[in-house]
This record gives sequence, structure tokens and C-alpha cells, in this order.
Amino acid sequence: MKVKDLSPDLTLFNGTIYTLDAENSTAQAVAAKDGRIVASGGDEAIQAMAGPDTRQVDLGGRAVIPGIFDSHNHLMEVGAKLSTVRLDECESQEEMMELVRERAKSTPPGEWIVGQGWNEGNFADGRLPTRQDIDPATDQHPVILMRFFNTDVVNSYALRLAGITRDTPDPEAGKVERDPDGEPNGLLRASAKMLVRPLIPKSTLEQMKQHLHLACAEMHRFGITSVVEPGLYPREIHAYQSFYQDGDLTVRVNLMPSWHGFHDDEAETDLDHRASELGIYSGLGDEWLRLGALKMAIDGGTTPHTAYMHEPYEGDMELVAFNRLPLEALQRYFLSAQELGWDVGIHCCGDAAQDMAVVTFAQVARELPRSDTRHNIIHAYFPTQGSLDQMAEYNIAAVLQPTFIYWEGDLLFRDVGEERALNYKPARKYLDHGVVVTSSSDVTSTVSANPFVSLYALVTRKNKLGQLVAPQEAISREEALRTYTVAGTWLTREEHLKGSIEVGKLADMAVLDRDYFSVPDEEIKEIQVDITVVDGQVMWERE
Repeated sequence: MKVKDLSPDLTLFNGTIYTLDAENSTAQAVAAKDGRIVASGGDEAIQAMAGPDTRQVDLGGRAVIPGIFDSHNHLMEVGAKLSTVRLDECESQEEMMELVRERAKSTPPGEWIVGQGWNEGNFADGRLPTRQDIDPATDQHPVILMRFFNTDVVNSYALRLAGITRDTPDPEAGKVERDPDGEPNGLLRASAKMLVRPLIPKSTLEQMKQHLHLACAEMHRFGITSVVEPGLYPREIHAYQSFYQDGDLTVRVNLMPSWHGFHDDEAETDLDHRASELGIYSGLGDEWLRLGALKMAIDGGTTPHTAYMHEPYEGDMELVAFNRLPLEALQRYFLSAQELGWDVGIHCCGDAAQDMAVVTFAQVARELPRSDTRHNIIHAYFPTQGSLDQMAEYNIAAVLQPTFIYWEGDLLFRDVGEERALNYKPARKYLDHGVVVTSSSDVTSTVSANPFVSLYALVTRKNKLGQLVAPQEAISREEALRTYTVAGTWLTREEHLKGSIEVGKLADMAVLDRDYFSVPDEEIKEIQVDITVVDGQVMWERE
């Protein structure tokens, strides 16, 4: 009878292993076998475990951290974006249009040209693009260019296809922007996006799987080994399962089915049935693919002035609510989820939206207690004292996006003013109140999934221009890294599985090109990943 080889599949040695265990201990080396951590400690002891088939990696003094857990990451959209015109680095409207012209040369007439990721904050003049910018680039293709969040701009061809004219009314919770003469200028805000987006052909199953392949590779570059993927249609969940069954999934994914307030073109009864008819609920799955919370949404965001606030935006005379669900139905929705065993993650950017969601969560918890709910507020921009208190009391997590602090923190002052900006994504305040805080990128609604830009923002509270954004809300490097590793596992009930480098846990790790805990603050955002390990296998290595 053949004796099973007990030697590790992989050892990492001659480095600093930051385990993030309860004692925040460090080690020189770590060993993995069959996808799990089997030992950590000194170099001599770990190297002695190696067998002839063990892959041994000399770290050369480099640092190792647990794999990054991005707790709000539109992974499939990342892959789709990699297949479209990339606009996130454009610094002018003309630069965007040059990319459209190039794509038009290789696109058959009549087919859609889709671009994603533009941000007027990157333009010297700060002007929003319009159809007048796009039309000269092509009159042979419908074009839609998606802002990094909540606004699209389309050309005249696309407006004609959608039947949008000067007589088209603004949809509820949306706005068709217009020229002074009343003609649509191509900008579509909030729910108005849905006047055009349904015209774009849906991706096939094979295309969605190819998107996932591209997206997983992109995450490996950043040491991201787990994500929560929010707001999915059933057909997208089907693509995930097919991709997983093919053996191609190399990032661990927690799926959040879309529910009320997320997709505007689905009937309320269909959404109710989605949560109830299958007889499943949060937690089903394994360490690769698991069902998480239901994804809901109340409002929009601050830069397009669609977040539901208590007071008007700077420069506005009145507050317009662009709410994505009937607020009077919120308690019924939450009660239904509570009864069925689902957790809920709800998009709330405005302080009024967050207050309403937290109060309703608390009411439901009192009326129908469940011992182990993992409800959470996604974005959680501006908590009031009441929200802080009730989130702590009822164990409601805050899912933050420090990427927003960095990439659009300069726009915040324009939109909400200095005073309200002091309460923006207040990580220090949340942690001091005992609220679980997780960090995420929210790609594709931001420039990049790079977690080290996010960690820099959490530690320094600086935006891309070097301006301080609520500096009193800075947290320590350890606290910041825990929001990107250990804390995410609370959302998904996987504390026992991952988030730290401990014996018995999944062997997901990132080898860094410099030490996160010792580099100067300004270098944190420059850190790169040299090696990403998933399931005890080297999944990616920087050349």
C-alpha cells in the first residue's frame, strides 16, 4: 500500500509572515498542504518539513499578509469592463473620444460601443461630457460611456434608438439632462440610465465566463483572494456556478442576489419570489462559491447628488430624493428577509438613507429576533449618532470603500461642504463604537481594486491630491488591514475558514514587494504584490 506523502505542497520561508491571528503574531515561514495552512514558525522547522515535491519559495526578507478579502467587488463587471473601452485613466473629454474613434474603426456599423469608468474629477475643466462630444467621434454606432458611478452619457444615435426626445419625461428617481433648448444632451442620471442600458445586447454564458476569467486574473495582481459580488441576476449566478463547475474559479466568491431597489426593470413580485421560492438562504455553498446576503439599495451617490440626505447639497436650494425603492415598504422587505433566513446588505450613501435602513433593521430585530444575522450597510458614508448606536447594538456592519476617499475625496467638499465632509466614511468612529467595519473597492464604480490605495486612504485619510479628508477618522495600519482580511469573513460566516494565516485555515496569502507595516505612510499606496497564493498554490507571480 502506497503511503501518502505528508510533506507540504508549498513553503514560504525567510520572510516576515504577518498572521493577523488574535495575538497579531509573526513568523518567518509558513507551510501549506491540500489548500490549508499546516504550520508556521521558524525557517528551520518549516524547511525541515519539505519533501521532494514541495515548492519552496525563498521570500528574501519580503513580507506576507493574508489574502485580501474585498467585501464589495463587482467581479463579473470587472471582466466585462476589461472587454470594453477603458476610460478610468482619461484626463479629458477628448482623450475619451479618441478611444471611441479607435474602437469605432474595428466595430461593425450599428453595433454598440461601450466604455466604462470616466470621472469628470480627472478632467482639468471638470465638465461632464455630452452627446456633442461623442457625436463627432462616430455617427455609425450607438455609444454609451458609463461614469464610474450612477451616470451614463450616450450619443445621438443611442438617443434615437431609445426614443428619447425633448418630450421624454424624467423617470421616477432619475433625470434626463437637457440642453438650454430642451433637447436631451446625452447625460442620463440614476434610473434614467435604464432608458438605454436594456438596449445593449446581454452577454452570453460563454462571454460571462470569459469575463470571470479576466477578472480573476486582475484580482490576483492585487493579492485579492476573496470577494463579495453584489447585486446579481439569476443568469449571472448561473454563469458563476458553471464557471465553478468547470474548475476555473480561482477567487473565492460570496454571491449577493439582487433584491428590492437594485434593478429597476424587475417586478416586485418577481423579487419577492427570488428570496422565497428556492428554499435557500444566506450561507449555502463551500469555500469557493457561497450564497451571501440579499443586495438592496435605497439611494444613489453624492457626486451625482442622488444620495438621500437630510439636507440639500451645497449650492442646491432643495433636496431631490432619487430613491430606488418605496421607503414605506422597507420594513416589509426586511421582515421577509428575516423570516426566510437571509442577511441583507443595503446600499445607503446619504445620512437619511442610512438612518432609515438602520432604524428599520432595529425594528425588525426586535419584532423577529434571529441570533446570527449579518446585516450590513453598504457605503455607510455619513452615520448619525443614532445610526452608530443602533448599528453597534444590533450588530449591523459598515461595508466601506476607502477607494472613494482617495479617488473622489476632492469632490466631496464640493458636494456636501466642509462640515459634513468631516463625517465621511468615519472608520475610527465606527470602530470605537464597536461596529464591524469591512473594506472594499466597489470596482467597477471606482478606478481600481488596488487595496493598497485603500489602505493608504484609511491610514492617512488623504485623497489623490494629497488633501486630508476627515483626518480624525484615520485608523492604524493593523486596524486597516484587518478590515480588508479578518473582518470580511464576519459578513460571510467564514471566520473559521480564512482571513488570517493560522493552522487549519485556507492557504490564501499575498507576498509583498515591501513591508506594509514598516514603509513610510506615503509608500503604502505604492506597494505591489509579488506573489498571490490561493488554496496553497502560487496563482500569480509578478514578472
